[in-house]
Amino acid sequence: MIFHLNLLHLVLVIGAAAAVYFAVRENRGRLMRSARVYSLPLVALALSLILLLFQLAAHQPAWTFAVPFGLGLAGGAWRGATMKLEVDQNWHLVRPTGRRVLFWVSLALPIAIGLEIAGALVGPTGSPVRLAGAHLAILCTGLLVGRAAVLAVRLNWAPHVDLRR
Repeated sequence: MIFHLNLLHLVLVIGAAAAVYFAVRENRGRLMRSARVYSLPLVALALSLILLLFQLAAHQPAWTFAVPFGLGLAGGAWRGATMKLEVDQNWHLVRPTGRRVLFWVSLALPIAIGLEIAGALVGPTGSPVRLAGAHLAILCTGLLVGRAAVLAVRLNWAPHVDLRR
C-alpha cells in the first residue's frame, strides 16, 4: 500500500481504459458481433463492484447504492428500447447507432475512478469524494447494464437486415 493505494486501484485504471476502448469501438457505427455489445457493461460491472467493495469496507450502507443503480437501469432500458438497431440474424452481426451518449457514459467511469484515487490519496478526509465516485460509477453501470438487457431482448426479435454485402 503506497499513498493509501493498492493493486485494485491499478486494476480500476486498466478497467477504465478498457471501458473507453470498448465504447469507442462500439461508437464507430461499424459491424460487430452481437456478443461484443455486452463487453462494455461487463467491464463497467466489474469496476463498480470493486468500488462498491471499497465503500462497504468503509462501512457505508449498501442500500444507498440501489438508488443510482435503479435510476441507471431505467435510463439505460429507455435508451436501449429507443435506439436504432440493424441486426443480421444469419451471421449474428449488429450495427448499433453511433450516438455519443455511450461514449460520454463510458468517460464518466474514468472520472469516477479518478475520484476514488484522489480520495484515497487524501486519506480519511477524502471519503465523501470516494463515495461520490462510487455513486457515479454505479449510475453509469446501471445505464450500461439496462441498455444491454434491453438490447439482449431486441437482438433476438429484431427483423433481419442483410449486413454482409
